[in-house]
Amino acid sequence: MALFTAIAAAIGLTGFFATAFVTVASFATSIGLSYIAKALAGNQDQAEAAKADGFSVQGKLQAGGTVPRSFNLGYSATAGSLVYANTWGNDGETPNAYFTQVIALSDLPGGALQEAWVNGELVTSGEVLDGNLGTPVLQYRKDGKDHLWIKYYDGTQTSADTLLVTRVSSIDRPYTGSRVGHGVAYVICTALVEETLFTGFPSFKFAMSGIPLYDISKDSSVGGVGSHRWSDRSTWGGDGDNLPAVQIYNLLRGVTYNGVWLYGLQSMTAARLPASNWIAQIAKCRETIAGIGGVLEPTYRAGGQINVDAQIANAVEALLTSCQGRISEIGGFYKVHLGAPDSIVFAWTDADLLSTEQQTYKPFFGLADSINGITGSFPYPAEGWATKVAPPYYRPDLEARDGNRRLLANPSFDFVPYAAQVQRLMRSALDEAQRARTHVLSFPPQYWVVEPGDIGSWTSLRNGYVDKLFRADAGTDKYNLDVILHLTEVDPADYDWDHETDFQGISTGPTTFPRPAPQGIVDWFAEPAILKDADGFSRRPAIRLSWDGTLPGVIGIQYEVRLAADNSHVTRGRSDQLDAGALLISQSLLPDTDYEARGQYIPSAPRDMLWSDWIAVTTPDVKLSFRDFDEAVVNLVTSIAAYNDVPLKQAVDTVAAFVANQDARNWIDQARIRTQIQARSDAAHAEIVTVQTVAADTAAAFADYQVTVSATFGSINSTITTQSTAIATLNGYAAASYGVTLDVNGYAIGFGLINGGGGISSATFTVDKFKIAFPGVTGGAAVDVWTVANVNGSPKAALRGDMIVDGSITTQKMTVGNLSAITGNMGTLTAGVIQSPTGRMLIDLNNTRELFGD
Repeated sequence: MALFTAIAAAIGLTGFFATAFVTVASFATSIGLSYIAKALAGNQDQAEAAKADGFSVQGKLQAGGTVPRSFNLGYSATAGSLVYANTWGNDGETPNAYFTQVIALSDLPGGALQEAWVNGELVTSGEVLDGNLGTPVLQYRKDGKDHLWIKYYDGTQTSADTLLVTRVSSIDRPYTGSRVGHGVAYVICTALVEETLFTGFPSFKFAMSGIPLYDISKDSSVGGVGSHRWSDRSTWGGDGDNLPAVQIYNLLRGVTYNGVWLYGLQSMTAARLPASNWIAQIAKCRETIAGIGGVLEPTYRAGGQINVDAQIANAVEALLTSCQGRISEIGGFYKVHLGAPDSIVFAWTDADLLSTEQQTYKPFFGLADSINGITGSFPYPAEGWATKVAPPYYRPDLEARDGNRRLLANPSFDFVPYAAQVQRLMRSALDEAQRARTHVLSFPPQYWVVEPGDIGSWTSLRNGYVDKLFRADAGTDKYNLDVILHLTEVDPADYDWDHETDFQGISTGPTTFPRPAPQGIVDWFAEPAILKDADGFSRRPAIRLSWDGTLPGVIGIQYEVRLAADNSHVTRGRSDQLDAGALLISQSLLPDTDYEARGQYIPSAPRDMLWSDWIAVTTPDVKLSFRDFDEAVVNLVTSIAAYNDVPLKQAVDTVAAFVANQDARNWIDQARIRTQIQARSDAAHAEIVTVQTVAADTAAAFADYQVTVSATFGSINSTITTQSTAIATLNGYAAASYGVTLDVNGYAIGFGLINGGGGISSATFTVDKFKIAFPGVTGGAAVDVWTVANVNGSPKAALRGDMIVDGSITTQKMTVGNLSAITGNMGTLTAGVIQSPTGRMLIDLNNTRELFGD
């Protein structure tokens, strides 16, 4: 066996390899202690180094120019690193409604996306409805509309994503067609804003299969079985991608992309990794064993993310942890030994030892080196790849041995996302750690063939051994060809495992996103109601809505009312007075009509709320009355009452009496339509308002139409009001009124027509109310200047009303009966000709003459 010199320095190794391969200067060959063994021996420096290199699951999205490249080995998860993000697009009238992130998952191609976790929840994919956006996430589909999509590229893509280049890219954040991402596996995550689904930007975690690896056990050209070839990457991949022995082999050979080295050793040849050894150890990984639920699984699997700035020795160390593995070096050749002891390759008795050489024996550990229990942490996929503490493995018998002390080791299984495998590793490591017997023995030259990691059998009468198994941990070649071996006892029984009795169940917490269940409205009710005025008269039909206003997390209610006959919308609204517990609504409601109403709470924070069922309600039979038309009726009555003629006064009194009686009863049918248009610009305001009113019952009918046209600029204003009114009664009386009023800066002029009937044989035509207003004069008012009437065929004219004379208000009256007589107190009268009806008396004022005759 060749002498070991300085192999660690020759290949540039530090850390684990340097200490494991050259444990002491006198050792020519050695085998490294496993990570768990170091933890059990109280030396967890490598554990801290591994944590520093970040081999645990990367659960947070990284960003920035200093993020190292990384890749995945085996089944593992990562949050990835942010490459690009932007908001874009509209959803209806909402701008920038979409948020897209480009997240790199692996800087080597070929891995498959197996799981996606959004905000800590494992999500499922739906059918691809939009190829550009990707695959929709069903947990974020609401009311048949998708709000989250994920699109995956495995690193073999040859062009940039069309969505990113054409739709997501913007001037401020361009995404050009040159951004292909050659060799980079990445996802495109697009979210559509929805307050009840997202409380912020969504966070992601993705579980992937590892990159395709070369499996020497599947290469028939080197002693394996299969088509794998190191020189042909297209043949790589398979179940070996998850086996730690395969993963370590690839790291030692070096990981490359397109012929360029990326990670691992750079000068390791296949000859320095003996095929027979690696194939045998890969087979031990692949050997099945009962797992959770009795399902057979490989004995050893591993998976995790490796950053390229991590120490290679620490990466190999973390992988060895997953399989109770050790690496031995013999003259520049590297072998791996994992799990239970291999078959016996040498044996000896006391007679074979060199009795002339010194022998060393250590029968037990000191208290400082004793471990009697073990626990450990590992990434747990069932809980969103969070770090989980495995159930501890205690040995009460060992605790009693150590003075009733509990001495625990706490290794970290960063590359083992498999709960059953973690417990197998813990149990075998603790049991093996109790093998305290170690010997340093001198052997004759025929034992030169023994290598570190080899298993031997010792029958010793002196020590009471019968075929007791020992592992050669190190060997020193002497110049006289003798060899000194460092031996540690081993027992295959330490790796016995009965899943049904040895496995301890693990509690699994929920990972489903805790969205609050939609909340329904409590004690929702709708019932008929009546709106009354201050005098207690019924004026409008209404509906009273009521609810429970004491619930927390709610700030109001909203409601909808529809017509029961055809489900057409009638009105909707809301109230922020939650604690009022009730609301009267009357807008757009007709009397004696069937409606349906429903309600919904308004939450204090965005979340889904349920509408109540539709509740049927019939409005009361409350119609319009003359109280709704007081101004129109008064104007009509005032105009008609201006006449002293008995027929007209009789008509006016009859109608006035009828109107006075309307307050005692309701109209059977009534309706009002009001329209308004307006325009504004600073101090300028223009407006047109129309009001149409109709009412009817078994005794009368009433109609009124009013139009108001106004223009205002600051304090300058003008208004035109036009009003048409008609009344017809059961008793045969009718009246009609039409009037126009023009008001400019407070000066008003009016013109009106009135026709009053009811037993009057001939039509009545009246020119009424040339109104003149005198602003600024105390007591000034509109006056009736001139009236002309025809009652029962008798023409009449009158001048009446309050007038301003010499700054004071006086009442003037002039009546002309049949247009042939004038009576009145008019002061000065100016005329051209004044004559009697018979013409027998004439005063010609134009020619200054008088004529009297018989």
